[in-house]
This record gives sequence, structure tokens and C-alpha cells, in this order.
Amino acid sequence: MLHSRIILTRSLALIGGLLLAACGAQSVRTEAEGLINRGKYEQALKTYEDGLQRYPQNVELRSSLISAQESVFGRLMKSAAELRATGRDAEAEQVAQRALAIHPNDERAKAMLLEIARDRRQSAALASAKDLLAKGLNERAMLVIESALKDNPRSQELQALQRQLELEARQSELGGARLSEARPVSLDFRDANLRMVLEVLTRNSGINFVIDKDVRQDLRTTVFLRQSRLDDALELLTATSQLSYKVVDPTTVLIYPKTPEKTREYQDLMIRAFYLSSADVRQTALLLKNMLKIRDPFIDEKINLIVIRETPQTIRLAERLIALQDLAEPEVMMEVEVLEIKRASLTELGIKYPDGFTLTPIAPAGGFTLGNFHNLNRDTIGVNVPAVTLNLHRDVGDVNILANPKIRARNREKAKIMIGDKLPVVTTTGNAGNSNFISESVQYVDVGLKLDVEPNIYLDDEVAIKVGLEVSSLVREIKTGGGSLVYQIGTRTASTVLRLKDGETQLLAGLISNEERMSALRVPGVGDLPVLGRLFSSQRDDNQRTEIVLSVTPRIVRNIRRPDVNQAEFWSGTENDLRSRPLTLGKAAAPAGGAVPAANGIAPAAAGQPAAGAAPAAPPQAAATPEAPVVLQLQMPDEVKAGEVFAVLVNVKSGLPLRGMPVQLEFPPQLLQVMDAEEGAFLKQDGVTVSKTKTLEQAIGHASMAVLRNSADGVQGSGTVAAFRFKALAAGKAGITLVSAKPVSSVTVAPPALPETSRIVIK
Repeated sequence: MLHSRIILTRSLALIGGLLLAACGAQSVRTEAEGLINRGKYEQALKTYEDGLQRYPQNVELRSSLISAQESVFGRLMKSAAELRATGRDAEAEQVAQRALAIHPNDERAKAMLLEIARDRRQSAALASAKDLLAKGLNERAMLVIESALKDNPRSQELQALQRQLELEARQSELGGARLSEARPVSLDFRDANLRMVLEVLTRNSGINFVIDKDVRQDLRTTVFLRQSRLDDALELLTATSQLSYKVVDPTTVLIYPKTPEKTREYQDLMIRAFYLSSADVRQTALLLKNMLKIRDPFIDEKINLIVIRETPQTIRLAERLIALQDLAEPEVMMEVEVLEIKRASLTELGIKYPDGFTLTPIAPAGGFTLGNFHNLNRDTIGVNVPAVTLNLHRDVGDVNILANPKIRARNREKAKIMIGDKLPVVTTTGNAGNSNFISESVQYVDVGLKLDVEPNIYLDDEVAIKVGLEVSSLVREIKTGGGSLVYQIGTRTASTVLRLKDGETQLLAGLISNEERMSALRVPGVGDLPVLGRLFSSQRDDNQRTEIVLSVTPRIVRNIRRPDVNQAEFWSGTENDLRSRPLTLGKAAAPAGGAVPAANGIAPAAAGQPAAGAAPAAPPQAAATPEAPVVLQLQMPDEVKAGEVFAVLVNVKSGLPLRGMPVQLEFPPQLLQVMDAEEGAFLKQDGVTVSKTKTLEQAIGHASMAVLRNSADGVQGSGTVAAFRFKALAAGKAGITLVSAKPVSSVTVAPPALPETSRIVIK
């Protein structure tokens, strides 16, 4: 008895201890979960660890600790990623360090810390490059950028700055060396030695000429020019003497024979890569071969790339040709509405009399025998008379089945719509030699609405559509003798070609199916009487009428716009010499002061000799560039509300032809957030495509945009160069400053005066 009491006491103590431990572990979990919800992650994990020291055998507490570590680590890494996305790298680094303390060997946390350190180095390199650019040390800035890109080739800010520098340098690279601006020249020589003509040009224009050793010394020329550009005069002199020239620097020209060997020796070639967005790369290569005689352009169909190595003149022409061809395919959205109107009427009216009766002999007890047949009479024969039925039945149905699909298709591409079901048709086959072998095959038949359309979009916003419509329905099921199930399917089809305007609706109707069926059950004789016969008959009238109506409305999503004449027609030079501009004889700019000296100080000569005492022309540095300043302006609203998005436009007014202009804005990042930047319409005049690059640096309050025309010709006038979108963050007075603007032109352009800081009030 005493032993039993001791065992009971110990058992109760053990149970009590377990209950206390369970309650204590539960309180630990509750406290730790509350700390996690309040963001005190490290303190929560410390609570779990202390609880495990008190209750080391508690499995649930250990499992909760492991789960909490994973949850906290994931939350910290997510928070670090969000901080990095908003540019708060210092805070992100601290959070990643906290995550790494939980899992010291985790590769994700280590990689994030390495990325933050790398971004910090690249930010320093970016700031150093911009400082060098501000001091005019472009080459050193490019070296800094290239070195930083080796650390991270995908840095968008460094790539954008690199592209900006390349765009600024591309003008001089494309055009090569250019002759310095000089006064227009006038020449009057009769059968003069070419070397003597060049010598006179050197004395009066300051341009040096270097003559190849293979140029014949007895070449003579006759030329009469008045107020012509120097490069046009050189073009005519060399072309008429089977020579060619190359501009070495702004004051030096090389003259050499126009032979294939000398051309390959002296002519500079450039490599240009075109990434096509819509055109077929093989068709584009064929176009360049046929039009510009380009030799074996390289094509890459995977990325739609074409690379050529040609002269700068040929590359300019190739740019214009590709801009005409590389256009997005026209697309059209076709709104199709199919309406099936089905009307059914069923009437069954009359008295259905029995059309027969049955005589059945009544068998005696024990069944029929041969001797019983002579006892058959009216009392031993039963009669089965069917009932008389009165039919009063009428069904009326009016069903509209509507399908309204919308399908978008490219030009001359087929599009299909199928709305319906697939009916299975089972075919059973057996082996004649083995009756136990039976196989079944299933084929599916489409039943419903099938519509095939093929649009052909024209430049005048009209669409020709090939339409093929098929409407099928299940009529009935048929069971074959072998047990297979087949279907009888009714089909109606229509095919036509429509030419509609954008937004015009065309109805196609008339696919009508009209069925009228009448059947009657009559008593012979009296059932055929005109009026009385209705009392001895039952008539069934079944009328069904179905009509299909198709409505098609094309809406052009994108179309090719007919280019202007100046885009579709441009100068290409002669059969042997490709040129991107014609000779502009007689259109040279007048010198400063408005007076044009006769013959540029070169008097007419007789017998090939220049006149004595010819007054020398003014040296090149004396020639003045026409006064045509570039004026810049910032356009934006005076006040906005917090949270509102607004636009800041950089407008330009120029009397000189501009090919591009990188601009940079400075703004307070605590009040404004830069959202995006796009090119304006000014440099896209005449439909010329542009190259662009943008850099949005919210953290330091900088936004830049560089735009360059993909054409050798510049544009004049006024318009918007770039448009920036900002979002107002908080109330205050924000100032936006245009800190940099560098016009790119084929002529010398003085740096424009920058407008004053524009203020905007945020409410």
C-alpha cells in the first residue's frame, strides 16, 4: 500500500513538472512572436535561446527557434533589397549585416554586401568622371569610366555617361576632318595647270594641299566659279581631272589619283552596326547591296543585326535608307460580332385515335393443345384496344447566340478564331483472325464557330480583310451497326473580301436555314374530310428558322505613315561617287559685313596665268560665322500639389543647324522625384530617328538627357529638346536648374547662355 502511494506521488509530480514546462515554453513562444511582430528580431531570437537553456528537452521550442531564424532572415534580406532599390545603400548594408549575423555562411547576404561595396566604388568613380568632365578632361573621364565598367559592366549610370561622351564625339568621327570655314571662292582659269590653281587657292584661302606622287604634273583644267564653297570647288576640280581628295585636318587636303588602288589606300572606312527593330535583316542587306553597292554586309538574324564597313558618306545614306525601311508592322484590331438568331415553333393539335388493335387467344388451364383450337370462339379471344389521345401541345422558342471576339493581327498575317466544342468520333476495328482483338481510335471534329481573317492594311487607313466563316452544329447522333457512335453535323460557310475604312462596320447576313415540317395522323376516310376531318386526326407542325449575322469592324492600332518628300527623296551622288548632299555652288555664305569681294580677290586670268597684283583674300580666321545664337528656356508649371506628376520641358531656339544636345538638370531630391525623361520633337523633325541616353540620379538630384539625330543634317527653329517628368514629394518651394547644355552641330556653335533657376511651389 505504501509502495503504491509513493508511485502515485512521483507520477503526479512528474505530470506537474511536464505541465509547468509546457506552460513555460508556451509563454516563451508567445513573448518571442510578439517581439518579432514589433521588429525586434535579435531580441526575439535571444528569447528563444534563453528558453531552450531552461527547457532543453522541449522539441517544439527548438523547432520554433529554427522557424523564427528563417523567418527573420528572410524579412531582413527583403528589407535590405527594398532599401537598395530606393538608393539607401548605407541602411541596406546595416540590415544585411544583421542578416549575416543570423546565418554567417549565407551566400546571399555576402553577395549583397559585396554588391553594396562595389556600388559605392562605382558611385565614387561616377563622381570623379563628372568632375573631370566639368574641367574639360574628357579623355581622362573616359578612362575612369572604362576602368569602373570593368568592375560592373552593367552599371546603367556609367553606361549612360559613356554613351553621352560617345554621342558628343560621334559628330567629328562621322564627318572626319572638315575644312575650316573660309570665304567663298571665285575662280576664273582657262587651260591652267592644276598645280598652279591649287597654289592660288592656298595663298587666298589658307588651305594647304599635299599632292600624291602619282598625280601627273601636266594636268590642266578650265574652271569658272563665282562665290562657291571651297569644298565644292575642290570636288569639281578633282572630279573633272580624274582625281580625288581627302581632308587630313581643317587646313590640309591630300590630292591623289582616282584609281581603285589609291582609293583603298587613302579612303577612310568606318564600321557601323544597325540593330533593326522591325525590318527583316536579309531584306535590309539586299536593299543596301542594290542601292549603295555595299560589299557583303554582315548579318545576324538572332538579334536582327547588320554591320557594314563603308565610307562616312555611304553610312549616312545607309542610315536614311534603313530609317525608311525599319518601320513597325501595321496592326489592326478586328472587332467581330457573330449573332445566330434561331426561332422555333412546334404545334401538335388533334385527337390521336388508335391505328390498330390486338387479338390474343386466352389459354385454358394447362395450356393450349391441338384439340383446344376447335373450341376458340368470341369468349376465348381477348382484345387489346389502345387508348385515344387528345394532343394539345405548342412550343415556341427564340434563341440568340452571340459571340463577340476581338482579335489583333499583323499586316498580311492570318488570324483564326474557334468558338465551340470538339466532338469525339470513336472508330472500332477488329482483327479477322482473332475475334478477341478489338481496338478503338478517337478522332475529334470541331463544331461551332470558326472564323479566319487576313487583313491587308493600306497607307490611307483602309483595311482589306479576307473573311472565312464556318458555323457548324450537331444535328443528330447516329449509331452504326458495329456499335460506334457518329454524328450528323450541319455546316454553313461564307467567304468574302472586304475593304473597309478604319472604324467602319460591315454586316454580312443571309445565311438562313428555314425548315417547315408537317405530319398528321388521320383515321382513314373521315380524317380526310375538310372540316370534320380535324376531329379524326392529329396534326404536328414543326417550323425552325436560323439566320447567321456577321459584323466586322477594323480598328487600326498601328500603321505606316507615308514619309515626307524630304525623307523619301534625297541626294545620293553619282554612280561612282556616293554623296549625302549636292554641290551648293553659288550658295556660300557671304562674309561679315555683307560685302562680297569680286572673285574673292582673284582676278580673271588669261592664257592660264593668274592676273598680277591680285588682292589676297582675307585669311580664314577673318571670316565671321553668322550671328545666330542658341537660346534655351525651361518650361514648367508655377505650382503643383504634393503627389502630382508634372513635366519640365527644355526648349531651344536656334538659327544654326543642330544635330544634338546633351542637357542636365539639377533639382532638390527631398522635394522632387524624377520619374522619366524623353526626347522632344525638335531634333526629330523630318521624321529622322534619334539616338538617346538618359541618366536619372535621384539620390544626388541630377537628371540628364542626351539626344542626337541619326542624320548628318541638322535642324533649325524652335521646339522641345527633352522632356523630364517629376513627382512632387512634399510641400515647399523647389528650384530646377539647367546646369549644362552642349549643342552639337556641323558648324562652330558658341556655348549658349543657361537660363536662371526656375521655381515651382508645391502645396
